[in-house]
Amino acid sequence: MASTILSKTNIPRYFFIFLAAGLVSAFSYFRVFELYELQTYDWRCQLRGPRPVSEDIVLIDIWDDTLKELGAWPFDREYHKELINILSASGMKALAMDILFVEPREGDEAVARAAQNAGNVYFVYAFPEPQRDKKGVFRSEKMLAPLIPEYEKAARGTGHVNAKADLDGKRRKVHPVIYYQDKPCYQLSFQIAADVLGINAEDLKVPLDDEGYFPVNFAGRWEKTFPHYSYFDILAAYLETASGVQPRLDLEKLRGKIGFVGLTSLGSHDTSPVPIQSVYPMVGLHANVLNSILKNDFIRRLGRVWNLTILWAMILWILFIVASLRPVKALLTAMAALFVFAVAVIVCFIQWALWVDLFYPFVLFIVAYAAATLARTMREVRKRELIENELKIASQIQQSFLPVSVPEQQGLELAVFMRPAKAVGGDLYTFVALNGGKMGVMVGDVSGKGTPAALFMAKAVSEFKLFSREKIDPAQVLTDLNHSLASESTGGLFVTLAYAIFDTKGHKVRFSNGGHLPMILVREKEEAQFLSGGEGMPIGVVDDAPFSDAEVEMKAGDCLAFYSDGVSEARNRKKEEFGAETLQKYMAENKHQSAQVILDNIVGHLTRFVGRAEQHDDITLIIAKIGPGNGK
Repeated sequence: MASTILSKTNIPRYFFIFLAAGLVSAFSYFRVFELYELQTYDWRCQLRGPRPVSEDIVLIDIWDDTLKELGAWPFDREYHKELINILSASGMKALAMDILFVEPREGDEAVARAAQNAGNVYFVYAFPEPQRDKKGVFRSEKMLAPLIPEYEKAARGTGHVNAKADLDGKRRKVHPVIYYQDKPCYQLSFQIAADVLGINAEDLKVPLDDEGYFPVNFAGRWEKTFPHYSYFDILAAYLETASGVQPRLDLEKLRGKIGFVGLTSLGSHDTSPVPIQSVYPMVGLHANVLNSILKNDFIRRLGRVWNLTILWAMILWILFIVASLRPVKALLTAMAALFVFAVAVIVCFIQWALWVDLFYPFVLFIVAYAAATLARTMREVRKRELIENELKIASQIQQSFLPVSVPEQQGLELAVFMRPAKAVGGDLYTFVALNGGKMGVMVGDVSGKGTPAALFMAKAVSEFKLFSREKIDPAQVLTDLNHSLASESTGGLFVTLAYAIFDTKGHKVRFSNGGHLPMILVREKEEAQFLSGGEGMPIGVVDDAPFSDAEVEMKAGDCLAFYSDGVSEARNRKKEEFGAETLQKYMAENKHQSAQVILDNIVGHLTRFVGRAEQHDDITLIIAKIGPGNGK
């Protein structure tokens, strides 16, 4: 009876273990942790050492020596013509020019004629990142770098040079074929291999991964695999031979070879990280693809289903040892099993170039501690709910320190927009009505994020309001505020702050800047400009920091923009910044509008620019415009 009760008691626990194992299986199948798996793949590539290299493949480097002798890239087409003629006369079997000939230039006809006479030259083109259709076929609607038609007609063959960048930016695989306008465009080395083997490119039998890519089997480090010949040395050797001088290299060594010509200078644009090196010329990638096909030396990645099967076997094994052994012994047994598995996976890769997922099985440790992890997670969820409620209250309290509405001032239009990045933010602003019909406008930005910045912001706003009502000189207000914050702050926080006092009757604005972004001034008949002068350090850094004023005349229609760096540094999903110059541009375009319309238009442009990108900083923007009939 006790045994039965114990068994029933264990049912929920085993159910939870299998549920957790199912989640881990889903992570494996959908390769959620692919970035980490790629790192283990790189380690295996580096561990196994060099691979067999075809004696037929050579690299013709456009390296630093060639750039020094022939000048800046791109070269005069005359050099390419001479290279093709020389290598053709030397009996080279095939010559792949891994150079994008996109824009017509003087000498194209001569290069094309040389290629046609040689009959063994391959030229290249490139696509933007192709998309897979429902059938798994790579397609591209346009070319990124189309080949000049003269070259295409003269070539023995053509091919694309696209290489897939993985999550970490490394190039580990290529697209075997990309369809462009329903026409198959084969990868450069696939086309060369097909011609060398005397078959059609579509008949090449090579293993692809389950996404349709061809994994590049790098034979070794750049400098230790294929023979390298200098582009310039080949030209020079030909001239030396023609002049009766002992040539610096024997061009007969190139007879019957397949040469890849490309830019190999480590500072050039045509380099990328690969599994075995952080900087690798891409012409070498194409040579490795051809080498893999000619040597029948391929990397085969185990499919998702097989990896999932292995994962389930590991899950069942770990569930068994966790259920039947004491915790310490179960942990040691699991570690031993994982060690044996890791060794087996590495041996499979070194001996048979079989890529079995290595990272995922280690996630199985999570299963043994799933119950405790779930309990801790539930507690954290409850704590998080409490914190979120507290943050909502904190946000309401913080908002109470900011103006409820925009004040009305004769002769001055004001409009404000503020959007915190989090529940509580570090941006601050306020308006101060002063004697004599003057209006003070302040905007600031606290260093740091979250609750500490919000608390510091509340303190800064409160004390600013106090000092700004006592003093009518902006620099003095910042001096008093700086003294207070610098002498009392212990959290290492500070605030950048810009403060301006508008005197519409006196037709001027007086301002001081404590390390904040410069205001933008737009006049009716002048270009938009950044206001300079009155500059000082951020508030709260140094107790006795000096601050100064600056003054500028204002006319009817003139307007000022106060903003935080959340505006100028707002980013879209491409990591492009909105920029203060863009803000300046939209200010100028809308300068004839009211302050509120100017603000709304700028916010609209900013929102469209950012799109769905996550907001990383608080955004505050204030537009102040001198009303008609109140300026000079």
